[in-house]
Amino acid sequence: MVRTAVVALAVCAAPLVRAQEGTPYTGAGLLRASGSVSPGFLLDQGSTNIYLGGKLEYFTEDRVSFRGEGFWYMGSQQKPALLEQNSQLSFGPFLHSVHGRLDLSAGVEAGISLAHPTDQWMHAQQAPDLPYADPAPLRVVPQASLCASLSYAVWDYFHFFVDARYVHARYNGAPSRSIPLDELMLSAGLGWQLRVRQ
Repeated sequence: MVRTAVVALAVCAAPLVRAQEGTPYTGAGLLRASGSVSPGFLLDQGSTNIYLGGKLEYFTEDRVSFRGEGFWYMGSQQKPALLEQNSQLSFGPFLHSVHGRLDLSAGVEAGISLAHPTDQWMHAQQAPDLPYADPAPLRVVPQASLCASLSYAVWDYFHFFVDARYVHARYNGAPSRSIPLDELMLSAGLGWQLRVRQ
């Protein structure tokens, strides 16, 4: 029984191993995509946000790609939550260092956040003897990100990845003060890739 399972596994794995031989795992014309659930750690607030994230990346040259990322704000793990909304979009270039199946990359991204502090958090920040101010409005906040990424190709069409992003942003216009939204975001999971140009 065990021998039959080992033989079946070897027969199934052989085509995958042969498909990897001689195939570049990155390079010009490669399109990558992935999705994940990503935690974001607000550095100045000591709270953790949860995002549903996705990215699309295209290699224009063998070691240069351009990546677009989106993160939909799902909520905070702390109560009262600082933010009611903090969804993000960003785009930028990445440089890659490829070692066989392993791809290490770093890049910078510019983007925007759609940020809105919660009324409950804003009320908690005000002095108790002052009348409650109007809540801070929903704003488009510019942001800049430094990113590092590691991916490992497991087949022509799949790779595992781990990403880290430092996001710098600041919400201005709150009744009490401006709010720093600097955040460290982590993502990991399974990604897809397809060579669309030779």
